[in-house]
Amino acid sequence: MRSMTGYGRIEKVVGNYNYTVEIKSLNGKYLNLKTSLAGIFSPLELKLQDYLKKHFGRGNLNVYVDIRFVNPENFVQIDSGLAKAYYHALSKIKTDLSMNDDITLDILTRFKEIIRINLDEQSMDEVWSGLSQCLNDVVVEVKKFQNREGLNLKLLITDYIDQLSDIVENIYAKSLEMKEVFMQKLTEDLNQLLKPDTKINPDRLELEVAMLAERSDISEEIERLKIHLKRFREILESPEELKGQNLDFLSQEMHREFNTIASKSKIAEITNCSIDGRVIVNKVREQVQNIH
Repeated sequence: MRSMTGYGRIEKVVGNYNYTVEIKSLNGKYLNLKTSLAGIFSPLELKLQDYLKKHFGRGNLNVYVDIRFVNPENFVQIDSGLAKAYYHALSKIKTDLSMNDDITLDILTRFKEIIRINLDEQSMDEVWSGLSQCLNDVVVEVKKFQNREGLNLKLLITDYIDQLSDIVENIYAKSLEMKEVFMQKLTEDLNQLLKPDTKINPDRLELEVAMLAERSDISEEIERLKIHLKRFREILESPEELKGQNLDFLSQEMHREFNTIASKSKIAEITNCSIDGRVIVNKVREQVQNIH
């Protein structure tokens, strides 16, 4: 099981390029990619994002990529003719306006067209080949980080699920006593309301208890909670990559069942157990938000 929290960084020279790649991953409901590539390498942006989508299904990913030339002279082109044209134009302006300012190299290089970095399709393929190697390495680091965090999450969540299982068993045990509790409570109420010598019709009392028990029946909610807990454990142990959304859905369903039990319950112990259950489910939901 992987957490969405992860970090990895690598610096590596491949061929004629020095790569620095850093990935920071935080929890997020959906996959949100923020990538940074220098302008001349921007054509690789879509390839980079497609690559990351294959390895990450959820989370906020900040991806920093720095690519530098080891031997850049072959890629830098100078347009000498354009430089001379700019120089002559600036000289004319200087003469026409009777200016004393020198025309320096700093001024000329402000015209971006004079110096260009040219990367043909073959060069771009070489850049991507090296970047792919670096991405493979850094993704391995990030996933190792996420797996370590995921193991801690799994241990914590498993403990919560064990607690929820105990609570459901307690609710089930108390629900078996529900009819007797209703009978006793209804008998006590009638004895307080009726005269001492008034006889209580046992058949009528049994019918009232049965009706009350039917309205307060929580057997279906208990059964669904058991099914949800069983499925929750299965997902925790499954090898599938994306688990967080399924676990979050199950947590919502369990919270709903505990709410229903609390609204139906006429027994304080069951009500208290359902409240405890909701508190723990909220803790589970808080943790599964960070599961990939």
